[in-house]
Amino acid sequence: MSRAIVQSGDRLFGPGTDDPDRDVTMMLLRRQPLSCRRLAVLLVLTLVGSTVTAAGVEYRLTDPALEVVPIDSSPRESFLSMRADAAGRLFVGGREAIFVYEPDDTSTSGGLGKRQEIFRFPADSWVYDLEIRGNDLYAMTNRALYLLPGAVTKRNGVQARRLVWGHPDYHPHQCFHGLAWGPDGYLYLSLGDMLVFYGDFRRPDHWGHWTFFCQPKGTKVPYTGVGGVLRCRPDGSDLQVVARGTRNSCGLVFDSRWNLFTHDNDHEGLPLDYVPGRLLHVTPGADFGWPRGWMPTKTPDRADLLRTMVKDMGRGVPVGQTYYDEPGLPERYRGNLLLARWGRRAVTRYVVRRHGATFQATEHVLLEGLDTARPVGVAVGRGGNVFVTLAYMAHNEGSPVYRSDLLMIRRKDPAGRRRFRGFDMLEASPQQLFAELGRGGSWPARRAYVELVRRGRDAVAGVVDRLKASNPERSGYPHLVWLAAHSARLGWVERRKVVPQLVDLVRDSDSPARGVATRALAECFGADGELKTLWEGLLSDSDPRVQQFAVIAQATSPAPSLTTIAAGPARSTDSYVRQSAFQVMARHGSLKQLAGWATSRDDRIRLAAVLAIGTRLTIPPAVGSLRPGLPLGKWPNPKVYRVTYVGQTVDVRKLGPVGVFSTADHWRAGKHTPEQETLFALLLARLSDNSEAVRLQAAHYLSLTRDPRSESRVDAVRRQSERQRLKRAPIRGVAELWVSGPFDDRGAGFQTVHPPETRAVDVAGRFAVGKKTIRWEKLKPIRMFDFHRKYGDTDGASCYAYLRLISPRRQQVLLTPGSDDGLKVWVNGRKVHENDIARGGLPLQDVVFAELEPGSNEVLFRVRNVVGEHCLYLHYRSLGGSVQATLPEPLDAGGLAARLKEAAKGGKQKVAAAFLDVDWTTEATRGDKARGKKLFAASGIGCAKCHAAKGLAAVPGAPSLTGAGKRFTVQYLVESVLLPNRRISPVFRSTVIVTSKGKVVTGLVVGETGQAVTVLTPEAKRVEISKGEIEERKTQNVSAMPAGLVKTPRELRDLLAYLLAQ
Repeated sequence: MSRAIVQSGDRLFGPGTDDPDRDVTMMLLRRQPLSCRRLAVLLVLTLVGSTVTAAGVEYRLTDPALEVVPIDSSPRESFLSMRADAAGRLFVGGREAIFVYEPDDTSTSGGLGKRQEIFRFPADSWVYDLEIRGNDLYAMTNRALYLLPGAVTKRNGVQARRLVWGHPDYHPHQCFHGLAWGPDGYLYLSLGDMLVFYGDFRRPDHWGHWTFFCQPKGTKVPYTGVGGVLRCRPDGSDLQVVARGTRNSCGLVFDSRWNLFTHDNDHEGLPLDYVPGRLLHVTPGADFGWPRGWMPTKTPDRADLLRTMVKDMGRGVPVGQTYYDEPGLPERYRGNLLLARWGRRAVTRYVVRRHGATFQATEHVLLEGLDTARPVGVAVGRGGNVFVTLAYMAHNEGSPVYRSDLLMIRRKDPAGRRRFRGFDMLEASPQQLFAELGRGGSWPARRAYVELVRRGRDAVAGVVDRLKASNPERSGYPHLVWLAAHSARLGWVERRKVVPQLVDLVRDSDSPARGVATRALAECFGADGELKTLWEGLLSDSDPRVQQFAVIAQATSPAPSLTTIAAGPARSTDSYVRQSAFQVMARHGSLKQLAGWATSRDDRIRLAAVLAIGTRLTIPPAVGSLRPGLPLGKWPNPKVYRVTYVGQTVDVRKLGPVGVFSTADHWRAGKHTPEQETLFALLLARLSDNSEAVRLQAAHYLSLTRDPRSESRVDAVRRQSERQRLKRAPIRGVAELWVSGPFDDRGAGFQTVHPPETRAVDVAGRFAVGKKTIRWEKLKPIRMFDFHRKYGDTDGASCYAYLRLISPRRQQVLLTPGSDDGLKVWVNGRKVHENDIARGGLPLQDVVFAELEPGSNEVLFRVRNVVGEHCLYLHYRSLGGSVQATLPEPLDAGGLAARLKEAAKGGKQKVAAAFLDVDWTTEATRGDKARGKKLFAASGIGCAKCHAAKGLAAVPGAPSLTGAGKRFTVQYLVESVLLPNRRISPVFRSTVIVTSKGKVVTGLVVGETGQAVTVLTPEAKRVEISKGEIEERKTQNVSAMPAGLVKTPRELRDLLAYLLAQ
């Protein structure tokens, strides 16, 4: 690859390169698609030999004070993860291999030498992260955590020893991911959810169960959960669950004060519920809610979800993550989290600031990828520079081989080119390591900290005196606090010399080290009986950080102060403090205590009680065997159970129970214990609570059980909740309506029934009223839909207005019409509103909630006038803006006949001659409903495989035909059946997918996750396609419904008779 320096604002800058003309050539060539490379060669040949000052590059910096130094490029190794040591080495993990770049002062590639391979794992073993401890390298592949002894300096004969493993090999993207050494000496691991496919996402809930194997060899840890954060000792022993409820957290990093952060990939297949992505602060015991929820801004009625650090990250598929607090780059980069965001094609940085017990962050772009250049890794290394790996990918793939680049970002000024002086941690004395803690760079300080902990008792002997002599405002002070606490816990230094110092820091409300001291003390000595009074006092502290870790300390106590926790932290509006508190209540509270809290006079205590009860009832322990007899479902593909490791392929089914389940699965199958029934009854009683927040939270937990005793009441509470959310949803206007009138009410107002409300609306229809004919016409608003302006005098008459609302799913919509005077509203032929009143028209006068079916929904308004002005105002609200207003085009019997004849002549949608010249309105009345029902069934022509004539659709997302007789005209139904491509709603267009093996799948996309797309084919089959196998995907302006299903006019006549009777 070119060694040219790519600078912000420049295309390609050549001085100092070995061969700038060749660099330009290669960069131009590699950017071209295969089909254009011959043309590119001709273009480059005309440039070579002339002075070239610019050429196309595939990334750019946003900061002119920085520059990019290309280090390496590979067409096949698929660079991904990175880790730098203090000596200046850079380790890089790829699709299967680990490489090292040794320091080389003569190199113009960022002071690094050529790539050397250290070790190669089995195929598709993606090395997602690397860590260093002493002379050992740790590698996190998608299948296992490995230790490579001596691999920091060893170059031949490197071996990989498996430390932690055992999960199914579901997908290369949903697996083990990040690594980070913690201040407690543990290695922290991030884990993705390996069962994103499972469950009904109209009521999301699922759990996976398998056995992790760790050290000593043969140790088994039965695990139940989704994604999360784990930790183990350096030798792979003592595997623990730190946090739960992530979908696919890849990166994992501690900051300079040992706060832990990760991020979570959004669920792009369900954007209304699980987009944007999440930047997360991880604390002990945190539950981030997936798949039951995503973030409070999505479901503000849920009090169990944790606040995220950024409200709107958008879609982004973040992969690598690091923390920057170094003197190398300009000051504005200090204290930033950095993310490599594959989907955004960017490395973004986040300025982090404290907010209650957690953090908030503001996003800025550091590096942008162009065309197919997608950042996947980001790390900090030599000289405080930033390293980035780029993947060149057109789209998402399961386990791709992609061209990749390795880059370094540094200052553009001379300071950025200073010679890097490495620091050999293995040869350094303890005094040198301690000095490194306070030099002002977070990355080398954390490396020194890990080395001190590795060496143990002798190396840390002076930590107590150093802590006492140090200034709490110094950058190295948090490291000394943690090192002293950790050393005292392990007995390396005397506890009596450390704990009093930490207690003094915790009690000093002005100390800048108070937060880090509270956390270190809580995690190392939370169960210490001598500190019980301290923790009880801190439960009412004004600092949410201190309050939360006082709760966490209490959680490790055999007798936590539950009454104080319920009356204090559990009532907090800080989501982190509240969650830690109700988790302690759930774990330690007796049934009598839970019942007492649930009937408290305090709304917030009752809410905390419901949170504790629901947690205890519906969230299984993360570690431990399942109750005997409870069912476990299977992964769709049995291949996931056979996992290939270094030197061995294992069928994890033979090692212990493995499978998937939902809360409802186990609730339905298992015999309920007396405690479970008591908890269920306590939640059921809260559905009648006078606090809406309490009712909604109880409904959430009860809905997970799907118990018939609670279902109807849960539905009622949730409908009311949805209506409250609709009231807060953005409001949208309507640009045009079909209108007809005026119809004389003959002095009887709404008691007089006019033709438009007696049948499905046919905008091609005419109404004979006396000597005049009334027809449907389009009308645009001038502030309002003004019937008086259009028709003149309409005293004592009614006018009608009509539109169609397109919905991607069954949901409520909020209509907010205003009228002069009275108003009636029908949705899909059912009257949903009537307000017989004399009034002046104003916007938003009435509130009308209506249930929409998937697909087209017919909405009809009648506005009756008493005297004078006569108008309609119309606005509506939908969740996520998912409902679209549209107007159907007129289609009468003549128009239908003309379209069918046109098709019969050999158009794209052919129609047999037998269907022509038929009066379908008359034929529909002659049809046999019973035969039509049989035809509609799955065993007939198969309509019921996709559509529902009653209730919910067989396939979520497919258009509903419920109440078709009131919603659709005969002409509309005939055209939809015989000419399905004639008029297509945008949400029901067909998609064509071409796989890498050349297979073509066409149909309606009815489900999508980060790993797979589910397509409903014209044969009514559900086909799941891995995104890694998708070569091309296009949406077509054709229907997913096949033409030609109905073979004879008689079949169509009977089918119409059945549908119109609904």
